[in-house]
Amino acid sequence: MTPLHGVVSRLRSLLQRRSGDARLEEETRTHLDLIAADRVRGGLAPSDARMAALREFGGVTQVREIHRGQRGLPFLDALAQDLRYALRQLAANPGFAAAAVLTLALGIGANTAIFRVLDAVALRLLPVRDPQQLVLVDTYRGDTHTGFSYPLFREMAARQDVLAGLSASSDLPVETVQLAGGSPLEQVTGRMVSGAYFTTLGVEPQLGRTLTDTDDQPSAQAEAVISDRFWHGAFDGRVQALGQTLRINGAQFAIVGVAPPGFFGENVGTAPDFWIALSMAPRVNAGFMIGPGARMISVMARLRPEVPRKRAEASLGVLYSQLFYLAAQTSTGPETYRVAFTSGSQGLPGLRSHFAEPLWVLMTIVGLVLLIACCNLANLLMARATARTHEIGIRLALGASRGRLLRQLLTESLLLAAIGTSLGLALAVWGSRQLIALAAAGAPWQISLDFGWRVLAFTALVAAAAVCLFGLAPAFAATRLDVHAALQGSRRSAGSSRGRTVFAKSLVVAQISVSLLLVAASSLLVRSFWNQLHRDFGYRPDGVLLVNLPLDPPTAAFAKNPGKVQALSERLGALPGVRSVALDFMGPLGTWQYTSRVSLPGRPSQDGDNAHMAFVSPAFFETLAIPIVAGRPISAADVAGQEPVAVISQTAARKLFGDANPIGRLVAESAVFDSRNTMEVVGVARDVHAANPRDHFDFLIYRPRGGTHSLVTSIELRTARDPATLAAPVRRVLQEVAGVRSAQVQPVWEALRSHLGQERLMAVLSGAFGALALLLASIGLYGVIAYGVERRTQEIGIRVALGATRSQISGFLMRDVVRLLGCGLLLGGAATLVLARSIRALLFGLAPHDPVMLLSAAAVLSVVAAIAGYVPARRAARLDPMTALRRE
Repeated sequence: MTPLHGVVSRLRSLLQRRSGDARLEEETRTHLDLIAADRVRGGLAPSDARMAALREFGGVTQVREIHRGQRGLPFLDALAQDLRYALRQLAANPGFAAAAVLTLALGIGANTAIFRVLDAVALRLLPVRDPQQLVLVDTYRGDTHTGFSYPLFREMAARQDVLAGLSASSDLPVETVQLAGGSPLEQVTGRMVSGAYFTTLGVEPQLGRTLTDTDDQPSAQAEAVISDRFWHGAFDGRVQALGQTLRINGAQFAIVGVAPPGFFGENVGTAPDFWIALSMAPRVNAGFMIGPGARMISVMARLRPEVPRKRAEASLGVLYSQLFYLAAQTSTGPETYRVAFTSGSQGLPGLRSHFAEPLWVLMTIVGLVLLIACCNLANLLMARATARTHEIGIRLALGASRGRLLRQLLTESLLLAAIGTSLGLALAVWGSRQLIALAAAGAPWQISLDFGWRVLAFTALVAAAAVCLFGLAPAFAATRLDVHAALQGSRRSAGSSRGRTVFAKSLVVAQISVSLLLVAASSLLVRSFWNQLHRDFGYRPDGVLLVNLPLDPPTAAFAKNPGKVQALSERLGALPGVRSVALDFMGPLGTWQYTSRVSLPGRPSQDGDNAHMAFVSPAFFETLAIPIVAGRPISAADVAGQEPVAVISQTAARKLFGDANPIGRLVAESAVFDSRNTMEVVGVARDVHAANPRDHFDFLIYRPRGGTHSLVTSIELRTARDPATLAAPVRRVLQEVAGVRSAQVQPVWEALRSHLGQERLMAVLSGAFGALALLLASIGLYGVIAYGVERRTQEIGIRVALGATRSQISGFLMRDVVRLLGCGLLLGGAATLVLARSIRALLFGLAPHDPVMLLSAAAVLSVVAAIAGYVPARRAARLDPMTALRRE
């Protein structure tokens, strides 16, 4: 028989186990009957002949096991037996099984959910060809980021010779999108790209073709590439989609290709439904985004394998310096301009830069929660091993090896882990979606959360680690028994009870230590979020409704009509509960921000003299309650006046004039909206935080809105009631008076919370996991004290019989609680002082070793531990001494 035939025969025997066992049973019985009959013929009685046959034949059970091992695959056969036995054990203890599986599911599911989001946001490479060769291209003047204009990008793309490809892209403000003859589609997004976009990324279409440099010409035919999702949603995946017309912001585009499945562009968190050429921007009412002064494009390049990265960066920097210097016609030499490359393998850094660090911190937190859960499970398994002492002793006495029993117990742990992991994966699917929704705070993020190989490998690794953490030590302890004592059924003497107790208490100390670390960290993060949300913003955010308008031609046309602007202001001011209305262009709370260098007469602008320029109406300071600390605010006369004036922030006054009085002084804007770029300072306003509350107080210069600065990007309304109740009436007025349908209307508090999405995510999840850690630690402490009471039942009965009071019984048990709590707090406090520094960058207004927060966390943990320990101690004090003395 060949080895292959032998393996096939063993597999067949394994699959036909019952019939094989039946045949073996029949053969064994026949053989015994023949031996017994022979002994009867020799003169023995039938009963004696049967016993003699059994002695001659040997151990029937051993023979059967040997035969099974020879005819099957011993490892798989033993594994199947162990699994069946483990299932029976878990079915016989449903309470324990449910608690263990749920604990593991929560721990593994939380780890997988956060890693799944981390993988999608910060670890996964772009789904393109050779993403490692992609770089993001940024431009700087000195230390100031300047960015690309579209004309400058085209010049650089045409003249460079060190890159395999150079592409640009920008968001497209979508007003309306509809299919030929159809109604407008809802929630459709698009992106404008250069002709080399798809070739630079290395993306091949699944149908038709992609855009090329020929399509990126002002005179070219208007053509679009659609996404796979849009193709299936709008065209049911039909080939006939090619050549169909897509009407975008009123302009007709022919569909020439379909992007491959899974391609979402180069910006994680977005998934455009279509792509059009950047040169088509004027046709879709977005020409302002590609003008010479606009810096609204992102540039990505593909490196040539034969050209070193540093050489390509330096060569492009020289080209950029020459082009920018010639275009700017400044007195500053071209050597101040430079180009910097950063890795583009994971796309644009938007979400990654904001959420990668918080997600890594959360990964650490949920890892520690899983550690606490494993400590609890280890204690549960240790208690079960104590309860199964007699069973294990019998199996050892019958000849079972300690290795065989160890494998059986580990199989039970593996089965628990497998069930818990399966349920954890289901929880991870739900949890990762909730995590994205919490972080997005209402923003339309599009993130692919598929289970890639990294997620599955991580889950398997976590499950294996969990088995090692909670399964190995109890299994080893359970098999180290004094067989004689175990067979006598003595719980007090069987095995190393003292060693088990020490091990269980060590696990509780570890739980308390880790719990203190988690509770302290979560307290710091929650308090930091509170500090951010209730910091001094420089204005009064309560009672203010913020309206952000789209920066598009329809809004611009409305804003250039003073009569309509006045009518809108009056209609909004007449709404019930509205106290004042302010309109601004590029205001500090708006979505759109404009930064320009400023200088003093006779002193050129310097690095750091970058000011946020805001064009505001006279009611702006009153509406936001921004105090004027010197001089006066902007008035209606300033709007119509011939002399440009400005109100500057305290930070701007300090940087520009030091301790001198700025009122009446002149400042100049070096980048201009009009030719009158010199302004007289008429007031100093209190510092305010701009749209992003994480930033420091801004270098702000306020100018009158009107005349050549008549555009409107934001509206603020101060109300006498909940501003959220006015959102619907404001939208109605905007549509009726200004024809604006896509404005973002929300209370300022909501806008602040959305900007603080990172901090809110950390506060909510760390708080939840800190509470879970408290719960698990209290359960662990309760279990250890309850186990101690069970083990010392007779001792407690003797103490009561000798006259010990209930308070004395509770007291000596609570001393164990105090000792465990003290050791845990000491170790946890030291770990907190060391490890809390790693979240220093995420804290605001707090030191990582803040004593108040640390003491508060220790106090909360102490109260919870005291309650968890007091319950079994109180129950022990009420034991009937006669019942306790009789109990074994």
